[in-house]
Amino acid sequence: METIIQKALRLLLDYFGAEYDCVTVTDENGHYRANIETSDAGRLIGRGGSVLNALQVLLKNILHNCVEERLFVTVDVDNYKKDQDDRMLKKIKNEIDLMKEHGLREIKLRPMRPYSRRLVHLWISSEFPELSSRSEGEGAMRAVVVFFK
Repeated sequence: METIIQKALRLLLDYFGAEYDCVTVTDENGHYRANIETSDAGRLIGRGGSVLNALQVLLKNILHNCVEERLFVTVDVDNYKKDQDDRMLKKIKNEIDLMKEHGLREIKLRPMRPYSRRLVHLWISSEFPELSSRSEGEGAMRAVVVFFK
């Protein structure tokens, strides 16, 4: 699967004339992470990650038409998204520590996009066996609630 994702992303990048050095794909427990190494990261990331998000949507649509199974794929440029994810999880860890310290039964995190919510749910289930999480709200106001089991 990694090879298929890599080839599809390279074709997409070549089609748009993007300059890149290398495309690597790793499987992280059923979630594929494609990282593009480039000397022109800003162009491939775009303002607020807009180009990067568009690349990801296009790649998912291509893969959806080629592969029967449902795939979770994240497209990254020079680990931009990974660094953002790490910072977000660090902030959430601090909020969880405060929740425990103050004896709160649950906390509601800020609203976030589906990708981030899924990442938080998976992270909490793997890192905090005493905690659970659920999503609440609608649309752009959908947020993760973390609580003790």
